[in-house]
Amino acid sequence: MKRIVGIATAVLALTMAARAETPTANQEGLSPGSAQVARALDKKLEQVTIHGEALPAALAQLGEEAGIRITIEDESADLLPWGPQTRLKAVNIEDASLAEVLPQVLGALGMTYKVQDDGVLVVASEPLKRINRRSTWDDLKLLRRCCEAEYSPETFSTFRLQYRITNKVDAPKMFMTQLSKAGRGTVAEMMEVATGALGWVWFPDGDRLVIRTSEAQIANLMSRRITARYTNQPLSRILVDLATKAETPIHFEPGMMLKLPQTTSQSYTLLLRETSIRQAFELISAETGLKYDIRRDGVYTGLSDEIGGTTPARRGSQYVGKISIPSGDGAFTYEFLLRSDELPDDVLEHRRQLIEEYVQKMRRDMAPNESAPQPK
Repeated sequence: MKRIVGIATAVLALTMAARAETPTANQEGLSPGSAQVARALDKKLEQVTIHGEALPAALAQLGEEAGIRITIEDESADLLPWGPQTRLKAVNIEDASLAEVLPQVLGALGMTYKVQDDGVLVVASEPLKRINRRSTWDDLKLLRRCCEAEYSPETFSTFRLQYRITNKVDAPKMFMTQLSKAGRGTVAEMMEVATGALGWVWFPDGDRLVIRTSEAQIANLMSRRITARYTNQPLSRILVDLATKAETPIHFEPGMMLKLPQTTSQSYTLLLRETSIRQAFELISAETGLKYDIRRDGVYTGLSDEIGGTTPARRGSQYVGKISIPSGDGAFTYEFLLRSDELPDDVLEHRRQLIEEYVQKMRRDMAPNESAPQPK
């Protein structure tokens, strides 16, 4: 008889089933090293008992029982209520595999895992990462509920939502419309699909689910404070590393580094001490003349007018609007095209939300009319 008994933290009972990013049941496409790790995860453990261990030590001990290495990503551990010192009250396993046990242990902590060549890496789930602070037990309880509950309008009505979206658009209506088209799944899966279609994200915050734009989320991730030392390194490598620390894609204007002095582009020094990643970008911008722009799909960097001149600098900035002004006698109209870097952030956000709203209206207009007579 297979039993997984009494898996608990000091506060939460861990009974949630979660999905690993690489299912061990399907080893097709895995490298030889990863396939060997996956087989070890499927190995039955007759009896294992762990009491009162901090999560990293408990995971390491579970790995030893299966003959593999299990570690937790440092940044992910820091998101737990007590950081790496978050303890498991008890883990009792009888005739079960780690493939069955790990989802229960990790799921209630908002974690998942990746199978790699050298072992298993435990990482935070995307909603937990978006909190971008040390979580509370209420956060984890709500996230667990989202992952367990199958979506239905009735079930979803019991969740409290907070929209951190401009009030110039009807965010609740847009979200619920998209949610109705998201198919079937758990509340977490449905929210991921619906928010993703709108360029938004979601995460738990105490007793509510927060919804905000991808741009706002990236700005929040860039508020992380870091201590780092870069000495005589290529500037592009430094920018990529800063973006990686913010878990944000970075995009470069083509040829931008070629237009900078070689001493700047190839041998740049930057010292950061408890500095936010965004402040680091601001400092680089001030010292080199580069500019950056936060968009829904990452950070875009380019040359300022002072360095690249009008044409190169403008190449990275898109036209996003037009102003039409009639002449005094009405005989003609002045028209001015507007680029994204010429408008304030709140206006750009309002524009994007209006576009999303009208895209949804166009989709409804394009949908087939079931009441219309069908051609014979």
